[in-house]
Amino acid sequence: MTPATAGVSSVFHQSVPLHHQIQRLLRAKIDAGEWEAGEQIPTEMALVNHFRVSRATLREALGVLERDGLIARHRRRGTFVRARSTPVHAPRAITNLVLGYESAIRVVSVGAAPAPAHITPFLQIPRNQPVQRFVRVEVVDGAPLAVVVNYMAPEVGRRIRKQDLARYSMLEVLRHKLRIRLGPLRQQLEARMPDEEVARLLGIDLTQPVLLLRLLVSDSRGRPVEIADAFYRADRYRYELTLPRVPRRVAAHEGRQATHVAARLKAMQATPALPRVDRRHAPSEA
Repeated sequence: MTPATAGVSSVFHQSVPLHHQIQRLLRAKIDAGEWEAGEQIPTEMALVNHFRVSRATLREALGVLERDGLIARHRRRGTFVRARSTPVHAPRAITNLVLGYESAIRVVSVGAAPAPAHITPFLQIPRNQPVQRFVRVEVVDGAPLAVVVNYMAPEVGRRIRKQDLARYSMLEVLRHKLRIRLGPLRQQLEARMPDEEVARLLGIDLTQPVLLLRLLVSDSRGRPVEIADAFYRADRYRYELTLPRVPRRVAAHEGRQATHVAARLKAMQATPALPRVDRRHAPSEA
């Protein structure tokens, strides 16, 4: 076993079937464009040796990709990446005003729901109080990219029709149809495991993490309007940010700090550690 192969086999999760993990790795290569349409992928034997699994396990993984239309297997010729078909009549594309990309929108549900705990501090409402909840799927290149869940007060949400969201973004509806003067938007980004609804709508399983982009929307007077939770497929979405060049004074200050920290670490390494004799429990942080 080569070091590279040993590294691959050691990262498999023991509680998840091997064929499922392998098909996910192969799918990621196709989605990332490492294997282009029409290109032949490595032979079964090469993949068996790479992943250190049985041929039966590998064929089960390839079977999943074949059923999903990602590859085509030909006897004596090998396995090839299939070209993805595009719909003839593409639905209207809606521009995400925050991130700038275009997507087709599928409205899943619109209606009242109990307020979950995470929205109550910002919307300033009690937990489980009825709010208006909207669930949509953003589709790019014929496949789900994100599930977007919006929460807002019923008196605002009931004025938004389902057909409005199939033609415009939520921010456009709030600004132009409801005539709400929007103020600054606050954004939060974190990795999250999906729940059953999000996993089903994205076409993934519960073991695949997603990127949660939370948008907190207020009006021009600072009053809360809505919370939008967008759950992105981590294998189809990359968040990039361009930062301005660090000013020289800041860079110099950070350089002095780094030198000071390095000197302290060097001094600590030169000093032998002493056993702790104080057994009192320190108070926990709030």
